[in-house]
Amino acid sequence: MEGDEKMILFLDFDGVLHPHLRHEPDFCRNELLWKILRACPTVQVVFSTSWRDNYSQIEMVGFVTSGGGEDLAHRIIGSIPNLEGEGRYGRRDFEIQRWLDANDQVGAWLAIDDIPALFNGGHPNLYVVDGGRGLTESDVTAILGRLQ
Repeated sequence: MEGDEKMILFLDFDGVLHPHLRHEPDFCRNELLWKILRACPTVQVVFSTSWRDNYSQIEMVGFVTSGGGEDLAHRIIGSIPNLEGEGRYGRRDFEIQRWLDANDQVGAWLAIDDIPALFNGGHPNLYVVDGGRGLTESDVTAILGRLQ
């Protein structure tokens, strides 16, 4: 990324911020997200998680920032829409594109998710995390390489 160009990071929760196998608490990988955001001060976050169907934006921001990331809350700017009514629920690529169009965003973006099947044909803007482990230090290094 050059200069002050903003990048949008579309963030899934399950399998990313905590492993699918719940031997660890929800959001146990938040500190790794905070590391990414602190290293990339122009990156803004949009939630691309099914949690948006059950929790408010304020609640989700709290889940992701409490315990040391509160200073990053202002960089979380929204959630993707649920396109179930259009028969496209679970198609994160369509949901992300709808958010980008609705918010006049034409710049760079990266989605972090653990389910590549939600993105048609494996999208070039997708970073896939192993959902059984959740975000790891090696993922942080790779994601920073894509964001910087």
